[in-house]
Amino acid sequence: MKAFTDSWVDTFSTVYSDEPLARLAWFTASPGIELIKLVADGVIKRGDRVVDLGCGPGVDSVFLAAQGMHVTGIDLSDAALEKARAWARLSGVSPEFVQGDVLDPPLSDGVADVVTDSFVFHNMRDDARSIYADQVHRLLRPDGLFVLNSFSDRMVPGTGPRRITSSDILSTFDSTRFDCEELRTYRNLPTATKPDQIHWIGRFRKVG
Repeated sequence: MKAFTDSWVDTFSTVYSDEPLARLAWFTASPGIELIKLVADGVIKRGDRVVDLGCGPGVDSVFLAAQGMHVTGIDLSDAALEKARAWARLSGVSPEFVQGDVLDPPLSDGVADVVTDSFVFHNMRDDARSIYADQVHRLLRPDGLFVLNSFSDRMVPGTGPRRITSSDILSTFDSTRFDCEELRTYRNLPTATKPDQIHWIGRFRKVG
């Protein structure tokens, strides 16, 4: 099964090789604001094993590795992973980057203390969501943490990813598999086309 709609698969298959990173609407050259807070507050700790699903050019992965986490980034795009590896070399850190599908990541069960998703879920097809949640659950150790960043339904209208409701999130990462510790909106960095970036941050603990 494809994780994303055909239009997004087509886009991601070429965009990282065809465009400078600065021209990509989702690229900020900075790790996520809320991710930084989770590290500063000790929720994600030095020594934790982190899987960064849909890591793209590796900004979050490299940040986490620089903070002392053991990081594996997964992405379908070879071009994105080439940029991620170059970023890691420049930064002097060594996260592992693996080419793979987020619906079937080539990693062992229970490999992660933390799984992160920085703006992957909101691109997904409806029929892929439960499979994705299964994989997040599989990758986490008991009581492991899933961190979700996503477009919210409070975003301004426009092009780009789908707007996601709290019900979309809670019905996918449901209470039989995950304990929701936090789900709230926050204001993220503005862009030229989306000056009001209202996103979700969610924290979920694996159940079972």
